[in-house]
Amino acid sequence: GLLTWTAVPVDEAGLIDPAAVEAAITPETALVTIMHPNNEVGSLQPIADIVKTTPPGERHIFVHTDAAQSLGKVTVYVAELGVDMAMVVSHKFGAPKGIGALYIRSGMQLPSFLHGGGQESGKRTGTERVVLIAGLGRAAELAMTESAQLEYHMTRLRDLLQRLCTHQRLPSTLSISVKGLNSSLLLSRLADNLAASAGAACHSGGGPTISSVLAAMHVPVEYAVGTLRLSVGRHTTEADIDEAVKLIVKHRHREWSVKP
Repeated sequence: GLLTWTAVPVDEAGLIDPAAVEAAITPETALVTIMHPNNEVGSLQPIADIVKTTPPGERHIFVHTDAAQSLGKVTVYVAELGVDMAMVVSHKFGAPKGIGALYIRSGMQLPSFLHGGGQESGKRTGTERVVLIAGLGRAAELAMTESAQLEYHMTRLRDLLQRLCTHQRLPSTLSISVKGLNSSLLLSRLADNLAASAGAACHSGGGPTISSVLAAMHVPVEYAVGTLRLSVGRHTTEADIDEAVKLIVKHRHREWSVKP
């Protein structure tokens, strides 16, 4: 049959209103899937509240969340979220690249993804990459045992970064917009010293291309083109923050000085 989907809007903070999800559900709805944290601006969605808007009982609607940015940054308990499925990605929390994991609620039956040897209880055939699995498991253990310290460390540095250059969001991610700044130009000039990403890309012969996230948040173009996504992590120091701020401010002053 025909597969259709509905996009639920976000507010200016990048957050979804659970009531908007409830209003979008129809008798044909089978699945709700929502990112837990947004990878660009760091907004943390109210997943547990969204789950509560889905119909109870026999008319069960499956809820899936993309928690790729969650582990290693915030504490995640799938039982508290109430989801049927949750996915994580290894390299986002210190494990080797090339592997991920999908949580499936006990009792939930899914058809086989790949057929053949019957590995993974018949859900996904193929020889398991044991070394990567072990790495993911160990990184997950560290993410749990060190979660409080890491969240405090990253929140402190993110807030320091914000003060030197609030909504519910990741402790690791800061999205800032500077009116009049060309973030793509800044990143190209500081590529050897600063790792960050822009909220818009400029192309010769046309206007800026704004990210879908900023467009959904209705960020004005003059701010979107000056949006920077800055992240902190386990090994980030205050000296790193100071240096990043100096580089950004120096570039901004240079832009101001050359403008008529």
